[in-house]
Amino acid sequence: MNAPGRHRSAPTWARRRWLQLALAALTALLLQTLPLFASPSVPVDKQTAALRLLSEPQTCVMGVYLQDMRDYKFAERSLFASIRLWSICPTAKDSPLEDITVQNANEISISEIKTQLVSNKSGYFPNNSKVFWSERTVEGTFFHHWSSKNFPFDRHTITFEFESVRSDVSKFVITPDYSNSGFNTSINDGDWIASDFSLNEVEHSYSTNFGKPNSKLDGKGIYSRIRVEITLHRTRITSFLKLCAGVYAAVTIAGMAFLMDVREPDIVSGRTGLLVGCLFAAIVNMQQAEATLGQSEDVTLTDMIHIISIAYILASSLLAMLAYLRCEAGREDWAQKMDRKIYLPIYLSSFLVVNAVVIAYAAIIG
Repeated sequence: MNAPGRHRSAPTWARRRWLQLALAALTALLLQTLPLFASPSVPVDKQTAALRLLSEPQTCVMGVYLQDMRDYKFAERSLFASIRLWSICPTAKDSPLEDITVQNANEISISEIKTQLVSNKSGYFPNNSKVFWSERTVEGTFFHHWSSKNFPFDRHTITFEFESVRSDVSKFVITPDYSNSGFNTSINDGDWIASDFSLNEVEHSYSTNFGKPNSKLDGKGIYSRIRVEITLHRTRITSFLKLCAGVYAAVTIAGMAFLMDVREPDIVSGRTGLLVGCLFAAIVNMQQAEATLGQSEDVTLTDMIHIISIAYILASSLLAMLAYLRCEAGREDWAQKMDRKIYLPIYLSSFLVVNAVVIAYAAIIG
């Protein structure tokens, strides 16, 4: 009875067997061809790898301490600073202080370099029990493009850059000494406060390799620099009040001209002379402010205040002429009322509002 059943299952078993064999053969074929589609591996040349490691740039640690900073001269675009530099190197010949250059210096003096072989407790170059520690001081006047656009709410980022020109970055790179660098907090005085000291290593690229036959940088000279930045902001507005007191007085006196009796011919001529004097005082005061803060292509806050003041004095002069024409037309009482009841309140209140707006804007953006 079972014979027919066994006869029917034999072909099914055979087909399954052949299918398994075909799948195994296909899998083996795929495993053999996969490497053809993979990216070819590049054999490592041991000698090339060793040379590449040997060509890595050397480094020394360099730190900066800002000892003094003062004499901020806006008109001359300069300031005085005294800066102490030091380096930590594994060998005596690698110190970047040997050939350091200061990028934004006007007139400076650089002290002799002092080098000592000391025990290494710094955490740098841990494989060296002793390292070479060098120091020197740079002081003098430095260039800074002062911007008085928002004076007296201005903030300035002072930058000092020191570059080692002995070798380019393919051979030598400076490592900043972050933990020991900083600035003397006593440089803060009653007018200025220094903050946000930062120290970073940057690479500066020149458009020439300075003719070095062995340069590896494709015609460019790229050197390692230490960049120091510190922020200054004012703490007082006394100087601002001194510069603008004259122009505010001129605007106030020009406003007082509205109180003069336009019905008297002599007073009318006196009012005209008064307004001309106020206009002259505002222009002279503007020139004095520019001489103190230095010329700038930007419209500064003090410029804006002077321009607004001059415009108000001119407006007062035009209204004085209008009052004179009304008097000529026999409307003296009406002219007097307009000057004292309408023009004077609008003149003073609008001037205060406009000044408050421009000063608040400068204080916000700094």
